[in-house]
Amino acid sequence: MSICRCLIVLSLSLVLLPAADAAKVKVWHQHTQSHYDKAKFKDAVVTSEGALRLSRQVKPFAGLEASNIWDLVEDKAGNLYVATGDEGKLFKVTPDGKSSVLYTAKDSHIFSLATTPDGMVYAGTGPTGKVIRISPDGKATIAADGLDSYVWSLAYDADSKSIYAGTGPKGKIYRLTPAGKTEVFYTTKQEHILCLAVGERGTLYAGTDKGGLIYRISPAGKGFVLYHANQPEVRTLLVTPDAVYAGTSAPVARKGGFSGGSKGLDGPAPGENSLYRIAPDGSVRELYRDKTMILRLGQHHGKIVVATGMSGQLFEINESTKEKTEIARLDVGQIHCLLQRRDGSIVLGTGDPGKLFVLEDRFAATGTVLSEVLDTKIQSKWGAMTWKANTPTGASASIAVRSGNVAEPDDTWSPWSAEQSGSDAKAQAPLGRYLQYRVTLTSDNPKSTPEFRQFALRYQTLNQAPEISSLEVPDLDTKDIENAKKLKIRWNASDPNDDELTFNIFCKKEGWKDWVLLEENYDKTSYDWDTTGIPSGIYQVKVIASDRKDNAAEDALTAERISSPVPVTHLPPSVTVKVVGFENGSAIVEASATDPFVRLTEASFAVDGKRWTNVFPTDGLFDSKTETFRFKTDVLRPGTHVLVLRVRNAAGNWGSGDVVIQVKS
Repeated sequence: MSICRCLIVLSLSLVLLPAADAAKVKVWHQHTQSHYDKAKFKDAVVTSEGALRLSRQVKPFAGLEASNIWDLVEDKAGNLYVATGDEGKLFKVTPDGKSSVLYTAKDSHIFSLATTPDGMVYAGTGPTGKVIRISPDGKATIAADGLDSYVWSLAYDADSKSIYAGTGPKGKIYRLTPAGKTEVFYTTKQEHILCLAVGERGTLYAGTDKGGLIYRISPAGKGFVLYHANQPEVRTLLVTPDAVYAGTSAPVARKGGFSGGSKGLDGPAPGENSLYRIAPDGSVRELYRDKTMILRLGQHHGKIVVATGMSGQLFEINESTKEKTEIARLDVGQIHCLLQRRDGSIVLGTGDPGKLFVLEDRFAATGTVLSEVLDTKIQSKWGAMTWKANTPTGASASIAVRSGNVAEPDDTWSPWSAEQSGSDAKAQAPLGRYLQYRVTLTSDNPKSTPEFRQFALRYQTLNQAPEISSLEVPDLDTKDIENAKKLKIRWNASDPNDDELTFNIFCKKEGWKDWVLLEENYDKTSYDWDTTGIPSGIYQVKVIASDRKDNAAEDALTAERISSPVPVTHLPPSVTVKVVGFENGSAIVEASATDPFVRLTEASFAVDGKRWTNVFPTDGLFDSKTETFRFKTDVLRPGTHVLVLRVRNAAGNWGSGDVVIQVKS
């Protein structure tokens, strides 16, 4: 096998090494959860470790017409009660999935529900703040009226047989007693009581909006701030014998203090929400943080179930490891509520639009993940793909690719390639600027799922020539140079393929036939040209950029640029001086100076080797290669004097002329 072929095999096999290890070959590597933020999922999810899996099976349940489903409860007979908006309807759904409108409120929203052991259903409304009581026979009566504007949350306390109502915008909690009396149970300095939960011995917990406070309130009405969250909205609470769990749903974060042993938790960034665990001793752990709104919490198989907004995602949290695993992704905007039924199944209520789903304790049979589109900027050819797959018996994971030359896939793109499985393959797609891949997961066993992770695609952009956008040489017509023996040459160069460039630098004197090489395989974009070893004259500089370092000789491309003319001179200006008369003891001198290549920049004279006096051209400007001068000396004593006029050119060379002056006594 030739050395060239060995290098090709090596570059295709080491696909997890950085792209710099193989000339011009780049790697698209997708291996973290964030890499799939723009992917499209169907019956598939991505774990916090970046693995793709089948989602849990989610089955539509009981069609009903609503924009949002805000809350769910279940009675002893297994009937579901569904609170909705924007129509303000309360639906009843029988165990076999038949739905009917049980009650239509005058308010546009029924936000909260609670049931009692005797079969009563209580519904909290907005925006007029009513609590409606619906008896088992379907008769509805107003249990409480005018409880601020919104009844966001309801909770039943079995010990006192009371209904608690969390309201807004005045941040009050009301109690509806068994005797039918309504009273203010607790007043906060918050705006909204978004969630309520009853713990052991009638202890009430409340989550608020404005300051992100979590209250613990005794049956006697004594309140204590259990925790001050970093976010202003505590949307949902879950109380267990072991802990209190709180989820936030704030669009932005705020700075705030900590209480209840929360010191040491880092504050979230704007838009991030948190799931907190508050232990009986008051200590707080943040179980996870993400840019999703946490709308409802539940517990299933020893894990915390988290329903979120924005993308309709459902997560499971393992407390011991803090591992967050997406288990389902619904084609809706928000999962507003979840209910674990008596039979162990979980019902989800959504918004945008309002639908009911049953989360089944099994995986979907087939799922797909459609990646974001890779933009390689220029035409590319596609190489090796690798991934890691775990496929239990009866499960499979396969990948297909397609390519195109417009950013949004359409009918001008290539068709999907054949499905490829295993752990490596070659991307079977035509040349193109853009590429997309699709992962298909299947399983015959509803209790197991395949996993797909660590995807890497190697590709090579078609070679394009480098570009030299500018080439600058000193302009001696406008700028003086301190050291004209070393001219600073500068250029800007780039490569569309991001190849490393080297440069050959040449010069050519006016009249020469061929270019002379000054520097070869130079790797900088500025060059100090030492002109002491070349003759005077008018020159041009040529720079040739090459991408040979990252390409085979037969594939390498070049670009060149030639500078504007630049003079190189080691010659002094020629200077002539004469005395044309005397005036009051001073000699009147006329002089001329000329240079064949560059303008003149400076002149001064001295008499008898004494101080130098600056003089200027007759027109006042040093602006050309030839200048004339007329000036007077100081008063001269009788005798013989010598005057020297020196003139400097823009290349830093000095020329001089002299004249002997006889002054009679």
